[in-house]
Amino acid sequence: MTVVAGAFTGGVAAASAASLTANPSAPGATAQHTATLTAGSTVDTSSWNGFQVNYQGSGADASNVSVEDVAAIGIDRGDNQTGDAVDVNVSDDLASVSTSNNGATLTFDLGGSYSLYEGDEVVVVYEDVVNPDQAGSYNVTLDINPQSSGSQATATFDVEDTTQTTTTTSGDTTTTQTTDETTTTTTTQTTADTTQTSDETTDGTTMSEDTTTASDDSGSSGSTPGFGLGVGLLAVTGAAFLALRD
Repeated sequence: MTVVAGAFTGGVAAASAASLTANPSAPGATAQHTATLTAGSTVDTSSWNGFQVNYQGSGADASNVSVEDVAAIGIDRGDNQTGDAVDVNVSDDLASVSTSNNGATLTFDLGGSYSLYEGDEVVVVYEDVVNPDQAGSYNVTLDINPQSSGSQATATFDVEDTTQTTTTTSGDTTTTQTTDETTTTTTTQTTADTTQTSDETTDGTTMSEDTTTASDDSGSSGSTPGFGLGVGLLAVTGAAFLALRD
């Protein structure tokens, strides 16, 4: 929840800058609010007696805020620090915290032990505020020394739904892509192994056929000399028989 400050136009002088931030800023969330307001000339050299945040009309509820919920309260002299940094811690001077208007108006009462000068920034950080239930833009009024309307500013703040799903969706997509790539690689390797096995089987079959052919050839070559020897013996026997007859 962010405040865009505008100066209060009523009165002799007004605060020059104001801001209000909430963490978290989601609708309906219980949040820590940080309010800052730069003092105008009307409170120059005055004692700091109080600070008020008016949420009326916004739907924010500060009913549960107590002294124990005040995380920081102090003064940034000359408004030269960043964020919620302060030069003077005034938490020891905080007397009470009260709410009115059904939790819409939050008031911090101080003992007046510290002085403010024009251009100083007051900083109040407090817990346990319930943000408005609906997202949208709302007005809030911050006031230094509200009992005399010493220095006041009105601003517009936004309550936004910060839920995001893009990161989760991207993560799922990446996981799916990784899974697909792994499956493809496994399939390719399996196919390559099958092809190699088939080639080896074919080579083995060819070698067996070659071996069989060689054996057949060897058998044929061995039978030819035996057949010739038998014919020769038969011829010699026949010749001897004819000689005996003569």
